[in-house]
Amino acid sequence: MSFSHDERRRLADLLLAKGPDAPTLCEGWLTRDLAAHLWIRENRPDAAAGMFVSSVEGHLRATMAQVKERPYGELVHDWAEGPGKFSPVRLIDRWLNLAEHFVHHEDVRRGQWMVDGTLPQARSLSEEENATLAKAVVAISKMLLRHSEHPVQIRIPGRVTFDLHPKSADRGSAVTVMGEPGEVLLWLFGRDAVHVTMSPEGAPDPRKVHP
Repeated sequence: MSFSHDERRRLADLLLAKGPDAPTLCEGWLTRDLAAHLWIRENRPDAAAGMFVSSVEGHLRATMAQVKERPYGELVHDWAEGPGKFSPVRLIDRWLNLAEHFVHHEDVRRGQWMVDGTLPQARSLSEEENATLAKAVVAISKMLLRHSEHPVQIRIPGRVTFDLHPKSADRGSAVTVMGEPGEVLLWLFGRDAVHVTMSPEGAPDPRKVHP
């Protein structure tokens, strides 16, 4: 079994435990919205295209509304079963969904932060899980920070330190982002309810493009 598979199971369990109306870190989304998104992403490629193609956004919204009408528990259980037997997604699940499942698991786990600022402790992960997440950080950080206006140093203590110099980075000195692998991955995906430090103090957020 893969980390992606294990996170799917853990996320499904948490979605069921929280119920359909719990907050998430995805702005404007409750757990029902997130469950619908997860199911559509793997089962309705015609609608999922609306996540990337503006001309299909209306179809995605309509499909989301329809899927959200399904019984919540049934929807979560269907998604938890994974892609269909003949779906090509099944063949690449361990790579395609590694970050997706981890990030959305934490979106639910830390959702209360959106309500009252409560930030739980980071999850305790195994050495193998942390190593997997660290590899994901290295693999995806260049793409996610490609529009940064500042050089960025990513520092995962005891594991890896590397520098990024996006083509758009022409302002000021490097910003250092330090944290455990999962926390840095969440930060890269735009989450603020994370346990990372940025230095120097008062440094601009390299994820944001400033006028």
